[in-house]
Amino acid sequence: MQQRPLSVITPGETLLAEGRAAAPATIHQTAYQRLHGAASEAEIKERARAEGRITYHAQVGSTDWPATAAVLREIESGLAEHGHRCDRFGLTLSRAMSVDEDARASVHKETGPALAADEWSILGEAAAIQPHLGDFMIGTPAGFEHSLAALRAGVTTIGNLGQYNAYEMPGGQDDIQVTEAAIRSIGLLAAWRDRGGLVHSYLEDGVAMQASHYGAYLGWAALERYVVNDLCGARLAHSFGGLIDVPWHRAVVHFALDDLHGRDLLGSMIYGNTVDMRPRDRTHNLAVLATYLLVDIGAQLRRPTGHAMHAVPLTEAERVPSGAENVEVQLIAREIETEARRSADLFDWPRLERLGAEVAAYGVAFRDRALALLGDEGVDLRDPAQVLLAMRRHGMAELERLVDLAPPRAVGAMVPWKAGLVTGVVERLGRALPRLDGTRIVLAVLDVHDVVRDSLARALPRAGAEVILLPTDVTPAAIVETAVAEDADAILLGTYNGAALSIGRELRAAIDRTGYDGRVIVGGRLNEDTGLDLPVDVSDDLRALGFSPAREVEDAAALLAAVGAR
Repeated sequence: MQQRPLSVITPGETLLAEGRAAAPATIHQTAYQRLHGAASEAEIKERARAEGRITYHAQVGSTDWPATAAVLREIESGLAEHGHRCDRFGLTLSRAMSVDEDARASVHKETGPALAADEWSILGEAAAIQPHLGDFMIGTPAGFEHSLAALRAGVTTIGNLGQYNAYEMPGGQDDIQVTEAAIRSIGLLAAWRDRGGLVHSYLEDGVAMQASHYGAYLGWAALERYVVNDLCGARLAHSFGGLIDVPWHRAVVHFALDDLHGRDLLGSMIYGNTVDMRPRDRTHNLAVLATYLLVDIGAQLRRPTGHAMHAVPLTEAERVPSGAENVEVQLIAREIETEARRSADLFDWPRLERLGAEVAAYGVAFRDRALALLGDEGVDLRDPAQVLLAMRRHGMAELERLVDLAPPRAVGAMVPWKAGLVTGVVERLGRALPRLDGTRIVLAVLDVHDVVRDSLARALPRAGAEVILLPTDVTPAAIVETAVAEDADAILLGTYNGAALSIGRELRAAIDRTGYDGRVIVGGRLNEDTGLDLPVDVSDDLRALGFSPAREVEDAAALLAAVGAR
């Protein structure tokens, strides 16, 4: 979709006023808030921070709301048997929630529920666990309407600003429309700032994880804070952790974010390390769980920020976990908390805090230089809509290049997971790929899971292939049409969010319509939300459609070898 100039966007002051004016005077008090006698989740977080109490988070999202509510009740009752409670749950919504209910038929139903109009009001009543909404809310076309519905239901921590910077709908979207909706949503929560409203941003869901080092990662966080806190008058709750695999990096980021927020960070949750989890390897996953929780809980005890701890179920890498699997890791987490409380001297906290302060200082310098550059381009630095849109259009890699600020040695040596992984996957592909001279390949991934795409985009040309790289908002039909127009020998497609078979059927229909005769390789998480409790594997269905599933990059390399040999 062609970009419109920044000058046509509605002034941020107007958008914020519209958001504030729409804010309800009162909201529903959830079961969790009633249990604690509090008006908001933030109020309970403040208490926990003052008391040194650790809070806990579960991530849920079955095929529909009734199934999800049943999982929440199972978590609540399972923990109660052992004298524990879960404090909050993140609701993993379907991508179909990106748009209004009457337009959802145009978007694939992926993993997670798509809430009906009458289900918003009961989000906080399935169990005495506070709902948190991040996926497919702020940063989508329907983000403002859904943020308003969530706030009315008593959900006072709403996001995800990270997704605003990275999410694209299939078929494209008007980034000015989405930005206007995002600023209205922030205005809505700004009206509730003094009553506990928090704007959530999960940094790994956005472009921060595209950074080459954690100093630039903090620089992006500093830019978000400038927009939300300084320009919009709301309160930003940063979240992190899902893609941070090095244990001491997690502690440094924890301290750096707290320093960035003036030692007054009130976070949403520290997401568990998902990238080191392996399918069907319980022993390994238990070790990963214990390692990151010991660090995260220890850092929280050292520097309380109100972040809830997220214990990733051991089956996360395979499928949507069940209620019992959530209970299991929540109980393990309580045992690890006991160990963390008696192991305060296990880590060199002063050293990690000093490095965190250094990372935060670089982040502030990065922010200041980035803002100066945006100002030179004509962006109104007092208008949050213009700044946010300019950030989105530049992206992390481009801003790093423009800022051109060398980090201190210790900061530059802290390489995020994605940067390191892409290098590793490129090396694996270099060993696995044959020569593909003259082979033309259309490459696309239909969501934000872009590590393998970026690795292939780098490795395939080195093997001699000609790559036509498509954006994440491309439709399956457009992929096939591009392959026909480019006379491509193969399509290489990635999908991860529970709609692999729906996408496959659209591809098949487009192939039948156009007569495309190249090979189609489909990789990623090849499952489908079919209305059952959990998504089901559809690899055989994709084969029946004439496609070649690839679980690992080496599988894709072997399949491409056959293409190159034709």
